[in-house]
Amino acid sequence: MKIAKLLYRLIVPGGIILLLAFLLVRLGIITSTENRHVHLFPAIILAISVILSAAFHRSRLFLAALVLALSHAALVWVSPRVSPGAQQILFNAIAFLLPLNLLVFSFLHDRGIISPAGERRLAFICIQGLFVGSLLLPRFGHLAALLNRQFAAPFLSHWSRIAQPALAAFVFAVLVMTFSVARRYRAVESSLLWSVILVFVALRAGGAGYLAATYFGGAGLLLTIAVLEATYSMAYQDELTRLPSRRALNEALHKLNDSYTIAMLDVDHFKKFNDTYGHEAGDHALRMVASKLAHVTGGGKAYRYGGEEFAVLFPGRSIDEAFTYLDRMRHLIEQSKFVVRGADRRRMRRNSKSRKGKTETSVTVSVGIASSGNEVSVDQVLRAADQALYRAKAKGRNCTVAAKSSSSKKPEDLQVRVLQLE
Repeated sequence: MKIAKLLYRLIVPGGIILLLAFLLVRLGIITSTENRHVHLFPAIILAISVILSAAFHRSRLFLAALVLALSHAALVWVSPRVSPGAQQILFNAIAFLLPLNLLVFSFLHDRGIISPAGERRLAFICIQGLFVGSLLLPRFGHLAALLNRQFAAPFLSHWSRIAQPALAAFVFAVLVMTFSVARRYRAVESSLLWSVILVFVALRAGGAGYLAATYFGGAGLLLTIAVLEATYSMAYQDELTRLPSRRALNEALHKLNDSYTIAMLDVDHFKKFNDTYGHEAGDHALRMVASKLAHVTGGGKAYRYGGEEFAVLFPGRSIDEAFTYLDRMRHLIEQSKFVVRGADRRRMRRNSKSRKGKTETSVTVSVGIASSGNEVSVDQVLRAADQALYRAKAKGRNCTVAAKSSSSKKPEDLQVRVLQLE
């Protein structure tokens, strides 16, 4: 299962776009004879990527689309107007710098486009453009020659049809980005990885012409998809914990059938934890709890409800069934140790121990559970789970309490039943 999930992360959607581009060329759907203006296709797609990424404030994708658009324009419209020697220099410079730029973008954070960070990044791209332009001057011929230098046997790079420094840049970028995506999937990083691969295929095809245009267009399409996927993720996925957000929970609740169980979990004494170790450590604690809840068994699905509170939804499960899985999860969270840097090292918790300037600690959670029944509404079940959670806190925290509705449908008649307390 883990291998299948890893392959899915690495292949979708970039591998599908690459396969689609290959089929379009292989089946003759896109050819140089049928469309003399095929180079406009990637230009339009990349322009759409630039506009969408700017509109949704995805600065990394904006920079990637901008760099791809400038590189494609240089290969299609600038290169034919210079000498053959200058064409080779321009091609080598773009082939060397493009994968390295996309690699750098994959490790940056979105800091806005019209901002000090965004202005510095745009200035850096402009400096690279001036550098590439200066390489075309005879006085910098010795620098341009470095981009065409062979440092290994020719047969190792002959198949790629690009110079060895550029090939090394592509290999390095792909290896680093593949490791990053395999370790932790995100839409932006995945799109940038596959954009590097598609650009390599485009440059191997010469950088211009209908073959290169198809693969440059595929890279632009990937960036456009990443903008939409990242925007969706921002709306439906909690950025800190990577769990589905409250909005996703609300939509899931509307799709439930008549049988389900809802649990509400709260990190115990979270304010005190923040005051003791700092908000960064508090974020670490929330991520740890979320990582455990993401693997809850019994068919449950965890959501970030807000603050230090989480929700777990069990479609088709009774309250007794869900209780077993949740109390097991509560024990697992209690036993999970993690290391933080204390904000105030004089205030240590009893279950903490200091090691070489760091603090090993843990957190506990209180759990409240409620299930559907007697035709009560989803809001009533949520309220019952909240009441059970408050009861768990009143009982001393770090325990699991279940609520079961009475025969009345009124929310105020929902009664709390303690299944187990420890």
